[in-house]
Amino acid sequence: MNEIERQVSEVLHNLNWLMEPHDSFVELIKVKGHTVILRCVGHCAGCETDCVRTAFKERMPDIELIIQEGETYS
Repeated sequence: MNEIERQVSEVLHNLNWLMEPHDSFVELIKVKGHTVILRCVGHCAGCETDCVRTAFKERMPDIELIIQEGETYS
């Protein structure tokens, strides 16, 4: 695991802990260079507060973040 993947794992761990009560989660799809592709599923997918992007911008400002939305739960 390279340094970017390690940092992504740490951010995801913290985010998923916070998103769990909202029946949501975010998962890593792919890391290619400085591009990180994630999938966000549940009520938080597409949320206007955009906490996933904010968390990554704070911890990893030099990456390009792509977030795909998964199916939302009713």
